[in-house]
Formats: sequence, structure tokens, C-alpha cells
Amino acid sequence: MTLQQLRYAMVVAQTGSMNKAAESLFISQPTLTNTIRGLEEESGITIFNRTNKGVNLTAEGSDFLFYAKKVCDQYDQLIWRYDGKGNARKIFSVSTQHYSFVCEAFSDTVKDYDASTYHFSILETTTSKVIEDVSTSASEVGVLFLSDFNKEALKKLFVDHSLTYKKIVSCRFYVYLGKNHPLADRDIIDYEDITKYPLLTYEQGKDSPLYMAEEIFGEQDYPYSIKVSDRASMLQIMNKLNGFTFCSGAVRGAVGWSDYKIIPLRESAHLPYSYMEIGYIHKDGLSQIGKRFVEELYKAAPSEE
Repeated sequence: MTLQQLRYAMVVAQTGSMNKAAESLFISQPTLTNTIRGLEEESGITIFNRTNKGVNLTAEGSDFLFYAKKVCDQYDQLIWRYDGKGNARKIFSVSTQHYSFVCEAFSDTVKDYDASTYHFSILETTTSKVIEDVSTSASEVGVLFLSDFNKEALKKLFVDHSLTYKKIVSCRFYVYLGKNHPLADRDIIDYEDITKYPLLTYEQGKDSPLYMAEEIFGEQDYPYSIKVSDRASMLQIMNKLNGFTFCSGAVRGAVGWSDYKIIPLRESAHLPYSYMEIGYIHKDGLSQIGKRFVEELYKAAPSEE
């Protein structure tokens, strides 16, 4: 089993077609077909179902490629990190849910380090990817939130992946909306009033468990909800459709902040639950820069209320 076989299989899965995959790989279709067949024989499973309309992953194939991608990613990181001259590049990476204070802490950390000897990266991503990145050491630190709803499930995942979790801050519940929203002039908002408008949430991937939702109350059933994959899309749709999202209040100072408002959500027995906190996860002992980043996280985090 070779890396080339694994990479070919991932391209086939992405394109859903042997012909399209062969074209993108600049090899002949028979060569690709034989390579995939050899991989299936060696692994002892059927990775792809073949149909007249193309190919699709079997259940076993989907699981196989999940681990194959990890192998390829780790190999790519290894090649990138070592330059062939005995010099190891230093890497510092952070994976996080969508929090502007994390970006602030990241910026304040890396500005004091030599960019010519470090590779820096920060990835705003799904909850599951935050956990995966830290557990595979693709990122040293991950930032996410816990609530009464998700904490048991997520803390079990942390244990299963040998991750350490530490709280940064406890947060009050807020409603995040555009400054021209019909409820934007209120000092406090009731849950029953705001849920009449479109709820915007971050996409967590197909078949993602409800406890992976990034927003408080994101697991609830709403009459009108829209999923987005990035912060810019959320803010644009929020303004156009009088949408909203629930948040921790950790958005003050973000780019374009003057066009939006965060308003406290009234504490009520009608709320699905009453507690949330933001924290960070890491796998092993933190590096010097990792410790510095955590210090900046605590400085940049919203004040406890």
C-alpha cells in the first residue's frame, strides 16, 4: 500500500468518476482503475461502488479514506517541516470555532516571533475538526465552547483523544444581529421574540451530531434557519434577511463591528439551558509559543459577567 494509491483513491472519491479523476491526475483511466483495484485487493475491502453513472464510496471505503487522509496529511507535514538539510521548521497552528478574540490573541502572539523560522496558521473550522486537528497534532491548541447540552459528550471525546481541556471564561448569552434589525433597539431580548426571525448557524458537516453545533441552542429545532460556512456569509445574510445568531458576546471589536449589535438574552425558564463557557484543548505539554498564546487568550477573552 503506497501513498500514491491513497492519494489516487481520494481524488476518485472527490470527483465521483474514474475518468475525471484520471484526467485531473494526468494518467490513463486503465492505469487508475488498476491502481484502485490493487488497493482494494491489498486492503481486503471494496472501497468504491461502480455504477453506470460513476463511482461512490462504500461504508467501508468512507472509513478507509478517513484514515488514509490522516496518513497523507501527516506525511505532507513531515516533508514540509524538514528541509533536507537537517533544519526543522517550527510550526504553530491553532484551530478554533469562530471567535474574534482568538484571532486577536493569535495576532498578539505571533507578532513577536520571527516569521522566517516559523510557519503560523489559524483555522476557523467545525467543532469536530478542532478536536481532530489537536488530536493529530495538526494544531497545538483548539478553542471551542461547552454548554449544559454538549459538555458531557465533548468531554468524553477529549478523554478518548487524550486531550486536556481548560476553561477560559464563562459567558452570558447574547443575541447577535444587524444594527437595523427590528429588535436592535431593545436593551434585552426574549428568546420567544428573537426565534421568530431566521437563525444563522455554522455548518458542521453532513450527519454531524447535534452536540457539535457551534452556537448555544444551535441544536434546537427552529422554523427558519440557515447554515453558513464562514463569518462573512453569516454577517451578509444577517443584514439582508434580518437574521440573527446566539453568541457569547465575544464578538466585540471584530472587523465591521459597527454594523452589528449584541444584546443580552433575557434569563428565563423557557431557555433550553443556562450555562456556557469557552475553553481550549491541547494534547501534550504546550510549547513556549503555545503558552504565550494561552496567556493572550485570557487577556483577549470577554470579561465574565
